[in-house]
Amino acid sequence: MKLQIQGPTSRYWAALGVLLLLLAWQIAAQRLGSLLMATPWQTLQALVQLLGSEEFHQHGLVTLGRIGLGVGLGCTLGSCLGVLAGLDARLRGLLEPLRWLLMAIPPVVVVVLAMLWFGLGSAMVVFISVLMLAPGMYVNTVKGMLLVDRGLIEMAHVYRLGPWQRLRYLYVPALAAPLTAALLIAACGGVRLVVMAEVLGADSGAGFALANARSTFDSAGLYAWTLLLLLLVAGLEFSLLQPLQRYLSRWQVAAHA
Repeated sequence: MKLQIQGPTSRYWAALGVLLLLLAWQIAAQRLGSLLMATPWQTLQALVQLLGSEEFHQHGLVTLGRIGLGVGLGCTLGSCLGVLAGLDARLRGLLEPLRWLLMAIPPVVVVVLAMLWFGLGSAMVVFISVLMLAPGMYVNTVKGMLLVDRGLIEMAHVYRLGPWQRLRYLYVPALAAPLTAALLIAACGGVRLVVMAEVLGADSGAGFALANARSTFDSAGLYAWTLLLLLLVAGLEFSLLQPLQRYLSRWQVAAHA
């Protein structure tokens, strides 16, 4: 029996959901007026103009670099600490208060503190992203490590498997599902965090451009930047995260074949 995750029927319903969202957007824009909400067509026209402008290259590439650096460092730090904490209960207990503190503190407070410590710029934005994304990756990694069968761990010790072999054949299959789900959440959350930090206290980037469009009542430009960020998240999910999920979960598909 083959494991089928998504079939043609679900894609048809997803396409219908997109059409319903566009219809609701059009109706809301007509009721609110162009000053408050641009229509989908106006947003698409503004997006085409934006992609060919110097503003896109100036602010868009800056945000893309911050997202890549912040998400990459946050996910790497959280997953590495999670693996170590999953192997050592003492380290797990030592990191638990810090994990709770970072997950409980509001992001706005972190933004304010980062602005005081680093000023405006990329360092502040990347610091916020790493600090907010690492705990989620840490928690999911630790849970995946603790779900590994104790009997398999004892068997690995009996056969004297090295650390790399245990990580590859024992822990990676157990971490595949929680880590890919955490990566998806981190990518989406990373985009939101970076843009929020740029809106509140950066002098460049997509969030800075969004704040400028809001202050000048450029509704079409505001929604064009928003649509561009949504397309970025979609591109990350479908071109990077879903292929990675299929690669890491290939043993599960083989087991159900």
